Amino acid sequence: RSEMNAMTTVGAFDAVVFRVMHGWMEIEEITRDRLVEAIDLSYELLGAKTVILMNVPFTNNVKTMDDYWGVQDINDNIRHIADTWHENRNDDGKGVQHVLVQDYDAFYNHVIWANALHLGYNVSNPLVASRKTFEVEGEKFLFDRLNDGGKFSPSIPMVCATRQLTHYGGKCDRNILWMDGMHVCPETMTARYGASIACLLGCVYNGESEKNDDSIRECEKECNDQFMSVMPADEAWISSHTTMTSFSG
Repeated sequence: RSEMNAMTTVGAFDAVVFRVMHGWMEIEEITRDRLVEAIDLSYELLGAKTVILMNVPFTNNVKTMDDYWGVQDINDNIRHIADTWHENRNDDGKGVQHVLVQDYDAFYNHVIWANALHLGYNVSNPLVASRKTFEVEGEKFLFDRLNDGGKFSPSIPMVCATRQLTHYGGKCDRNILWMDGMHVCPETMTARYGASIACLLGCVYNGESEKNDDSIRECEKECNDQFMSVMPADEAWISSHTTMTSFSG
């Protein structure tokens, strides 16, 4: 029994996936310095040499246009930190060596825009929309919210399956994408999230040779384009000759 109850530990972790939690933290609290500190702590506390930062999507925590543009600033910081990390990392191999971005914001946008088209909103097809398109169109319809009297009322194009509202605009027939404008329906949404993480880890760990930053960035973009979107899955990614697992060594 003592052996069964004995505590066990693991060695250093290979990687940390860090979700930047707007909602738990105010926008002005999510600074570049704090993001860098979180990355550094991933190595100091867990030994991780790779960090994947999930950027911040639109949710019901984004309540005003100031919030909307503040989130874009956070995501710009995340992208810049990842793109320039190699310029500051230690040559002795200590500390975090690779920082990648999971474009969670794009994933949410793709699904919201696809649902908005289904509901009849005048928006672009997400597969051909640029980030600028998402920004310009988003401020025109994302704040079309249910009038449910709540503090964090969800956006209609996020949670509704129809624009036919009841209870004075407070209720709609719900879709199976988001439960409340923040938390996704896992049976619908999480497969691409998991595939994306495996793919991003593979950018660093798959194969025998050390990857340079340019090749990691190219791989990162391919992972986000394929999985953090509504793009149909490429058969080449899921054939019997392709592995979605990631490993070190």
